[in-house]
Amino acid sequence: MTNHIPHRSYQKKYTLSSSRTGSTSLILGRGIVAFLFLFLLLQPQTALEAVRDGLLLWYHSVLPVLFPFMILSGLIVRLHLIEQLPSWLFVPLQRLFRCSRNGCFAVLAGFLCGFPMGARITHDLHMQNMISDQEAGHLYGFVNNVSPAFVISFLASECVHRPDTALFFLFCILGASFLYGILTRPKEIPADTEDFSSSGEPAAFSFLLVDTCIWEGVRHTVKLGAYITLFSLITAAATCLLPPHGTASLIIPSCLEVTNGVLAVSSCELPFFILAPLLCAVCAFGGLSAFAQTISIASMDSTLAFQYLKSRVTVTLLAALLSCGVLLIAIHTSAGSKPASVSSHYSSAVSLSDSEGIVE
Repeated sequence: MTNHIPHRSYQKKYTLSSSRTGSTSLILGRGIVAFLFLFLLLQPQTALEAVRDGLLLWYHSVLPVLFPFMILSGLIVRLHLIEQLPSWLFVPLQRLFRCSRNGCFAVLAGFLCGFPMGARITHDLHMQNMISDQEAGHLYGFVNNVSPAFVISFLASECVHRPDTALFFLFCILGASFLYGILTRPKEIPADTEDFSSSGEPAAFSFLLVDTCIWEGVRHTVKLGAYITLFSLITAAATCLLPPHGTASLIIPSCLEVTNGVLAVSSCELPFFILAPLLCAVCAFGGLSAFAQTISIASMDSTLAFQYLKSRVTVTLLAALLSCGVLLIAIHTSAGSKPASVSSHYSSAVSLSDSEGIVE
């Protein structure tokens, strides 16, 4: 009899905790919906511009890039084409991250294609029983990143106006996810698809298979467009309540959406050795918009979503620390007797920190 009392007490505490969490989420959700509805009524022109900006961002940047890749990645997974790719693509990744051959495909896609393709492919591989639950949880933590094209063309060229800093930002932002994947890797390389009995044989190529992949691509791409537009509206509504030049006007857009966050941070007149870690942190986190997109496209439950959020926070801290470390090493090296020996990868960061100080 006494053995059941602690169990019932625990269940009661857990139920009370769950009910409190649910009621808090309900109140928060109602508040956000009511706030956005009032914003649409009171600021229709600003809301219209925000929705238009979100749709244009989706139409010009997301749709032409991610939609065809979603179709092709779906076909690659279902036709088991990963097995036909050369081994030299996977062996280094398997040894570094201790992931299976199938998991390596999610790593490649996540680091090359950006949000949320790493999570999408990880989810597809998991649903096809081509990777285990444990490996999927490990991959979700580090394969979802901003794309190299975003860092090179938008961050370094358009926002910082220094294309020569692209390698520095790539090293710090993607390097943080790379480091997280190594630090959290399992003890052994997991088995591949043959060890999962339900993975089955590769699907036969047919128009029905292509139609299925097209429909999934359309569904996920439209979802991404809806989330991008919604968070563009939320950002515009929040900006209306914030002072134009304050800390809150810098933090909130950075937490909501990565593009607006990068624009807000890069517009500040800060020394580069302060600006660079902030930009790396914003890009590494990705914003709540990318977080919501990932939860939706990967069909995450609350437990997995919380684990994913913790991994993004950790990667964000690693990116900021990594950028600070690189800048300190570069500045210290440039102050020596042989500044020409500084690596070309970080020479632009050194010149910005030492000679200019402020990013124009």
